[in-house]
Amino acid sequence: MKKPASKFGLAALVSQPATTSPTPSVDDLLFAPTGDAAPPVLAATSPTASLPTKTRFTNTLPTSTYVQLHRLSFWDRRDMSAIIEAALQDYFVNHPDVNKPLPEQERVKRKLSAG
Repeated sequence: MKKPASKFGLAALVSQPATTSPTPSVDDLLFAPTGDAAPPVLAATSPTASLPTKTRFTNTLPTSTYVQLHRLSFWDRRDMSAIIEAALQDYFVNHPDVNKPLPEQERVKRKLSAG
């Protein structure tokens, strides 16, 4: 059996199949029709289904606080957003106003959802 030509001469390093049946192309493997009538549907219990929605925002910190955040992130091997979230959750425990809804006019001004 003749080994396929390799641009880099690496064909000799790859084991060749013992059978002489033609190997299907990648396109045939990826795009060949299957017997299934409907495409597979992801289950509602996928890992991303239970993750909370996150919102990206920009803020400013004193440079020293920012450097401390980076250092803690490195040494704790945690994402900076996880550290900030934990710190805010601890802060919210001592401030009951966090659960008080905003007045409607302020909610609209801040572009927040009604939830």
